[in-house]
Amino acid sequence: MGEDNYPPQFWNVLKGEMSVVGPRPERQHFIEKILERTPSYKKLSYLKPGITSMGQVHYGYAENVEEMCHRMRYDLLYLENISLNSDLNIILKTVKVMFQRKGK
Repeated sequence: MGEDNYPPQFWNVLKGEMSVVGPRPERQHFIEKILERTPSYKKLSYLKPGITSMGQVHYGYAENVEEMCHRMRYDLLYLENISLNSDLNIILKTVKVMFQRKGK
């Protein structure tokens, strides 16, 4: 892998920088805009970002700040109900979306 290539996300999980399930990471520019609209987004910063999330499987890809705020509501629900069962359910739903080719 060259210096300009980004490692696969599972490598980041193995390094401990990400988890399999957790809120999708956003760029700092968007984080600031989301916090302006929804200060409770800060609660998600206590979790490691994930490859997949409740917001990702229930809402999907977010193209703008408004959509990111809607998706974030699912991730806040995840935060309130974190469990192994919840993680396994999200992983299974992610696999289903992948096989149905509905994800982006």
